[in-house]
Amino acid sequence: METPDIRFFCTQCSSGAEEETYELSCEIPHVVKHYKKGEYIAYQGDRVDHLYMLTKGRVKTELVSDPGLTLHIDEIKAPYPLAAVFLFARKNCFPVDVIALEESEIVLYSKETIEKQMAKCPYFLRGFMAFTADRMQFLSERLKIFSIKSIKAKFAFYISKRSKNGVFELGRSVTSLAEYFGVERPSLSRAISEMTKEGIIEFDRGKGRILKYDQIRMML
Repeated sequence: METPDIRFFCTQCSSGAEEETYELSCEIPHVVKHYKKGEYIAYQGDRVDHLYMLTKGRVKTELVSDPGLTLHIDEIKAPYPLAAVFLFARKNCFPVDVIALEESEIVLYSKETIEKQMAKCPYFLRGFMAFTADRMQFLSERLKIFSIKSIKAKFAFYISKRSKNGVFELGRSVTSLAEYFGVERPSLSRAISEMTKEGIIEFDRGKGRILKYDQIRMML
């Protein structure tokens, strides 16, 4: 039974020629599920006893706090694993709701089959560990952004993480970034416009340059 999407984690499969990957036995038992637009794939608090691999479609993740406040966490496109970070956690629960933004396909791999694949293939183990480490960095950034109250400071933090020699690219629309920050789009657009007028940054169509690093550092 072929499971090519599980090769997402395998560093050898991703770097080797197609004919070479078939010799690596990355084929493991799985179950396929389909979801319509708007359907919940998982609820916050559900147990993570399988690896959820998004193989088709697009989903969003949302965090619901006790007062009923909903925070947009991320938008994910296939192919991509969901909740892989929590599969081997002692408290292995979804920290967010996962909702299909369009017709989507999820392939489920049991925890036991993932453990066997790790024991069998060191490349798979390394890839899985690298992915979970990268994902934890992403979650750490999200917590940092939520802790920053000023919209300008949120934006300053975001672009400083993505700039190379002062040049940055948002990698998403302003609307999507506003959802990522948990703020209104007009408020974010106004903050970017003010930073541009103040000569702190140059910005046009999702790309820009940091001009005043001292001002960025003061915001942070």
